[in-house]
Amino acid sequence: MDVRVSFLQLPVELICDILQLLSVKNLLQCNLVCKRLRRIIYQSSALLYSIELSRCRMRSAMSSDLSFATRLQNLRDRENAWRTLNLNSRHKLKLAHSGTVYEFAGGVYGTGKEIDRRTAYITFYDLPSVTSGAQRSITHTFSDINVVDFTMDPAQDLLVLVSINLDSQYIYDLHLHTLSTNEPHPLAPAPILPCYRKEPGLNLTDGAIRIQISGDTIGFLVKEAFLFLQAHFEVFKWRAVFPNSCIVKSIAGIDDFTFLSQDHFLLVQPDGLFNVYSFSDPISNPLNPILRASYELPNLSPAYNFWYISLSSNPAPCVPGPTEENKAYYCSPSDRLHACCIYVYQPALPNRDTVYPFVFFFHPKTLLDPPNERKHSSGKARMNIFSPWQGSNTVDVHDDNAPSHSTLDNDSPIFSDLPSFSTSPSVPSSPHVSPPSSASSVSLDGPSSDLLNFPTPQTIHTSPSSMLFDISPSHSSRTTLSKAQCQFPVPWDAWGPQNTRWFREHLSKDWQRSIYGLRTADCVVDRAALESLIHHNGYRSAGANPDVDANDSDSDSEVDGGDESDEDGFIFINEVAFSVGDIESQLGCTGTLPKFLRVRDFNPYSISKVMEEITSEENTSMQNPPSTLVPCAPTVDREFVEREINRFSPDMVRDQGGHRRVVTEPTNINVRGVFTQNIVSWLPYVEAISQDTFNVNEVMMDDSRLLLIKRGRGRKLVKTINILTL
Repeated sequence: MDVRVSFLQLPVELICDILQLLSVKNLLQCNLVCKRLRRIIYQSSALLYSIELSRCRMRSAMSSDLSFATRLQNLRDRENAWRTLNLNSRHKLKLAHSGTVYEFAGGVYGTGKEIDRRTAYITFYDLPSVTSGAQRSITHTFSDINVVDFTMDPAQDLLVLVSINLDSQYIYDLHLHTLSTNEPHPLAPAPILPCYRKEPGLNLTDGAIRIQISGDTIGFLVKEAFLFLQAHFEVFKWRAVFPNSCIVKSIAGIDDFTFLSQDHFLLVQPDGLFNVYSFSDPISNPLNPILRASYELPNLSPAYNFWYISLSSNPAPCVPGPTEENKAYYCSPSDRLHACCIYVYQPALPNRDTVYPFVFFFHPKTLLDPPNERKHSSGKARMNIFSPWQGSNTVDVHDDNAPSHSTLDNDSPIFSDLPSFSTSPSVPSSPHVSPPSSASSVSLDGPSSDLLNFPTPQTIHTSPSSMLFDISPSHSSRTTLSKAQCQFPVPWDAWGPQNTRWFREHLSKDWQRSIYGLRTADCVVDRAALESLIHHNGYRSAGANPDVDANDSDSDSEVDGGDESDEDGFIFINEVAFSVGDIESQLGCTGTLPKFLRVRDFNPYSISKVMEEITSEENTSMQNPPSTLVPCAPTVDREFVEREINRFSPDMVRDQGGHRRVVTEPTNINVRGVFTQNIVSWLPYVEAISQDTFNVNEVMMDDSRLLLIKRGRGRKLVKTINILTL
């Protein structure tokens, strides 16, 4: 007797177990099959949790002991708190000391203490312990090494210390220690990685440095060249035996770097060229790293130069998972927003008023998917500078003798499974060109194509978008790029406007943008507070030394001969002094101005959710109109106030808080002649402004916290950090 049982006749528990093995995309397609499957999915917390994780660009922490129902509710509550900036709790972190070198990663905040211009010790604070009512910390002392910088990865219990070694043939040493004990890391075959070989007659370099951890990879950059030394970037596999690195050198300098994926990194040249490299195992292969593509920034006008370009993103790719207790999920390392801060100046007029800062945001997959055909670039001359040192595993940025990319085999890594860019004509400069329509329904009732909910208009016509990628873990494929593809940069109009969002920026002492996942956070000045300060306290010329804030009694006042780098209120690059970029310093005022917190979210799912919520709120507000704002006192010199406020970017001052907006239309940034054309960009985002104001100078963030940093005497960091949890 042939007895056949259909899938839908199986017990519900067994059906759920089977559905749990499917990808989220297939799971949503099952939702469209019939009412029974739809009902099963709706009633399963585990299946709904998988769907919600994908939409929020999160990954599950397999070690969590929480039930799926609890995880799902926590995730929804957290995402709703970010959309509305509804704070859950507020706590204060008391620092034993503050310094110029600090780091925040994996729920740990570390800050160094400088004595005689060297980091003598670093204290690490466990932030979850602060929010639980306690405050755990550990201090590591460094008496035998000259520490100049550090970074950490609590998920791997990894602490990387950068030191200068005067007694070695290399300038820098990277010490691989455990974060918990400050002992050599047991997974590192060599506890010290030497970097940047010394040259005869030169024992030290003045080049600024930067270091970043990405799983088992460490990137280390010496940014500016010193005399005839080249800028130096080296990628290490810190768990591999020697040789375990590959190198890129450039005598023209390298401004910054970031990891785009587990095996791709981005270098930015001082002339505004983005270079994407890949590397494969073993990393010491002579072909590593391989230049995959180059991208141009908008053309500068004559008499203007790029002064400084910085990159930032968080978290790094290939994060093993959360380290905090009871954490059920974490941000997907492949779904990250990148920020590029650009500072342009006129060499003939080196002062603060001639520095023009901008910031734009983009997704890494934008640069991992170069167009198949290249248009002619802007024609900007590129220096063909050769490296005087060429090792078997060293690549010079402009070396024609480097291995030809046309000879690469099919094992060369590139993300060819991603959609291609459109090769249609360049983007019109007018912001009135209508981009593709915005988000559709995000509920389970909608078509399965709404899963990713990426309405982003990143293509000039209707070809696939580089943001329209599968949320399931990507699989690298192998392909071959021609040498011509790497020699001719992709012009800005072919990749930039449709894949970025630009803003006017302010000159900042801290180069890094606060980013986590697809969100970015900053602060904007309350207009009422600024008007009151200008009118009642008076205005002193910019550049004057700021007075001491009487409220900053907890500022670092230790007398130890160190911590002098912040006292003058200036930053130095290329031996040119520029004023610190916060409004308080520019106005020369006392105290810290109240500021609203601002969070921008570039996740299309968040955009569509907020659009639905705003529509509902608007329908309600039509029945209950909001009250008007109280006007300023008639004694205020409005003309004077407006003139001073207008000195800053309009994005830096807000009239009120407690509101949200969705931006899907193109914006046209007035570049004031810095670039040859105004910059059009239209990467969609949703913006939330806090209801309350805070006395803060800088904001840091992770997936569940906002850290409010304040500066006191001499613009030093105050020894109290406000922690806002969502």
